[in-house]
Amino acid sequence: MNDAFFDVPLIVESKPGEFRRLASVSQAAVFMMERWPEEHGPRYRAALRACTGRLASTDDVENARRAFLAAAREAGLAVKDEDEDADLEQPGDLQGAPPSPGDQKRRERARMVEEEEFLVRFLARETGITEVQARELIHMIGIDRASLLKEARRLKAQH
Repeated sequence: MNDAFFDVPLIVESKPGEFRRLASVSQAAVFMMERWPEEHGPRYRAALRACTGRLASTDDVENARRAFLAAAREAGLAVKDEDEDADLEQPGDLQGAPPSPGDQKRRERARMVEEEEFLVRFLARETGITEVQARELIHMIGIDRASLLKEARRLKAQH
């Protein structure tokens, strides 16, 4: 599945007064790896697996979202759906106007860059290869996580 964006983005208060908007599964996974409180309970591990695993359907994306929410509750993080906060308006979404073709292309490029950056950090953390090596693997293999993990582990074993 290419589009791993949530139907309704989440707003997470990671520290008092510091809010993060999470619109995709990869953003949720990066948040978990980089901004999560020190304590990692069983729901954290389940959510991280859901957010970094194979996403073959919209159900998988929704399951990852639910797992993230359960882990956030376990960690005591304040989380709400973006549509619960009427004060949060996104630029370009004025009066529900559909995005222009140029905006759609920019969003798609940004999504692809975001996905690649997530995979780079994920592979480096999971397998111990460098980010440069991870980027090379992504450019050779593509973005299939199972194949990337397999090859990254082989690469690490060789060095």
